[in-house]
Amino acid sequence: MLVPTGRGKEIEKDEIPPEEYERVLNWFYDQRDKVPLQLKATCAPHYFRIMRQRAKEEGIKITMETHGFEAMTKGCLGGSGFCFISHIGEVYPCGFLPALAGDIRKQSFKDVWEQSKVFNDIRDVNKLKGKCGICEYRRVCSGCRARAYAATGDYMAEEPYCVYVPAGGEAV
Repeated sequence: MLVPTGRGKEIEKDEIPPEEYERVLNWFYDQRDKVPLQLKATCAPHYFRIMRQRAKEEGIKITMETHGFEAMTKGCLGGSGFCFISHIGEVYPCGFLPALAGDIRKQSFKDVWEQSKVFNDIRDVNKLKGKCGICEYRRVCSGCRARAYAATGDYMAEEPYCVYVPAGGEAV
């Protein structure tokens, strides 16, 4: 799933449309019981929404036994479960999101991780904007902050490649 930043910006015109993205993620969900491998959708946070929707429709409770490690994680972990540190010590939520969180040449990594505005914004799902901000799946998806940034210049904006229309209910 393309994140149209950096070199990816050069091939953005070849990116699949949002409706196809949704179809591919549903197909991906269907493959989990058909192959002997643990599959992981990378840079596809709304897969975790789809997984929960489909499991609910099928009457399946999401557990380690039914969904493996996917049951224990969420969409994008950039800025909440991992980060990217450049060769010059600059810290970013991920390699696709050019939102500077800090610089380990000037402060400790612990301080950057715990006190960065960027990281704290990303970790607070109540700061999400647009439909991501009202989506009942925001705690398990949160959309791709890099795609939001690439499309709008705001890493907290709604995920531009999600076709889901939220019910606006409470977070899952």
